[in-house]
Amino acid sequence: MIHLENNHVSITVNPKGAELQSIYCKDTALEYLWSGDAAFWGKKSPVLFPIVGGLKNNTYKHNGTAYQLGRHGFARDIEFTLTAKEKDSISFTLNTNDNTLQQYPFLFHFVITYSLHKNVLTCTYQVTNVDIQPLFFSVGAHPAFKVPLVEGTSFEDYYLLFNAKESAGKWPLTPDGFTEMP
Repeated sequence: MIHLENNHVSITVNPKGAELQSIYCKDTALEYLWSGDAAFWGKKSPVLFPIVGGLKNNTYKHNGTAYQLGRHGFARDIEFTLTAKEKDSISFTLNTNDNTLQQYPFLFHFVITYSLHKNVLTCTYQVTNVDIQPLFFSVGAHPAFKVPLVEGTSFEDYYLLFNAKESAGKWPLTPDGFTEMP
């Protein structure tokens, strides 16, 4: 486990999947991430790459060849390399390897950086195409937050507030969980 902290926040990251294991606010003495109880869902904050979601029969074709790629891709199950540790940030890297090429025939360089500034945690994803062919991918976060946070509150007391109205398109899902193309 890799730790990073300042006067306000402490985080812990597992190099496997570069997955956050803890976001602890020192000012409030609160842990913000879910416990990872395997009886319900054993993850805490997996990184989704090179796809977000699933494929029909976990299969897709590229240039006439069929590939098997599980739900949400492979990044969450692979050991990343710690490539930088500064006073206020840590970076993890995943590069194409023989295992990824069997599932995903693209050459990539993927860096995840966690940065702390006062009481704010920022996560940055940088995906670089290291080939001449187009790189098709999606990347996402799947954090699970501990709710309720404090005694005397319930799940219904919490909500997400965004600072701006979202304008991205909607991609409805079928009952089987697949995207319906417009």
